[in-house]
Amino acid sequence: MSLMHNIVNLSLKHGKRTYDPQHPADYPAARATELQQNKFAQAPKSVLITADTVNGVSVEWLTKPENPADKIILYIHGGGFVVGSVKTRRSFTGYVADKLKYNILAVEYRLAPEHPFPAAPEDCFTVYKELVQKYASKDIVVLGESAGGNLVLALLLQIRQAGLPQPAAAICISPCVQFDTVFPSYTKNAPVDNIVANLSEEVIDVYLNSHDASKLKNPMLAPYYGDFTGCAPIYLWASTSEILLDDSVKLYEKLKKASHPCNLYLRDGMMHTWVIIPFFPETTQDLKRMKHHLDDAFSGVFQAESDIVHLK
Repeated sequence: MSLMHNIVNLSLKHGKRTYDPQHPADYPAARATELQQNKFAQAPKSVLITADTVNGVSVEWLTKPENPADKIILYIHGGGFVVGSVKTRRSFTGYVADKLKYNILAVEYRLAPEHPFPAAPEDCFTVYKELVQKYASKDIVVLGESAGGNLVLALLLQIRQAGLPQPAAAICISPCVQFDTVFPSYTKNAPVDNIVANLSEEVIDVYLNSHDASKLKNPMLAPYYGDFTGCAPIYLWASTSEILLDDSVKLYEKLKKASHPCNLYLRDGMMHTWVIIPFFPETTQDLKRMKHHLDDAFSGVFQAESDIVHLK
């Protein structure tokens, strides 16, 4: 791990957020703080940022004139369904538009607790439905991290259910895929994961806003329980040190058993969603690999790995 990664990870340890149902968080204040902390994490000046709406859903375009106009990455940010925004992810989306050379459409989906489930997946589906009216589905890749990875997977299931054409591929970075089982990595990696803490409890209370156990099997909430037959190829990324490691591993195993096209890339020792922090040397390497995934997907190609790929 790089020195830069270790410094950032150590700083996060002191600001680790833990959900306390007895003392509900001030989510609007948390969002304002996050926005303030990320005010200098901006897209390169060469990237054009354009605010827009799609059937009532706020979105943000990040484009460059030299990028192919007919290829689109539909990006869905993370943040535990309660924080995060397209603005706080501009250093990542801007990097993708600039260095990976594909235009981005980032979705500003509604957040809980003001807008509990299923508002977020509904917003993402609304944008995709409109997007495939203007672009060929083979020219769209969906990408998201953490809660955004969850929403990417839920989106594939919604597209399948609606009978719409699937995107070229889906890329999920550190996704959360279920909330009713304590996978081993939840306890094993808890001491070293400085970002995610008791996520499942917060999701159930704040995002799902229900303690009806049957709802935890809803694939729109927990894509692990979904049927991905006929869905787009899926690329999964996770760190061996994060709580959500087993979400990716278990989903990968399930998809491979069903002969669904899926690759899993594990980076040793990195923080949750490290791939969206472009100034880490490890991220630079991994985004070069992701660039190849994007190029393949937009060419209609899926290169299957023989097993889980461990990145050093």
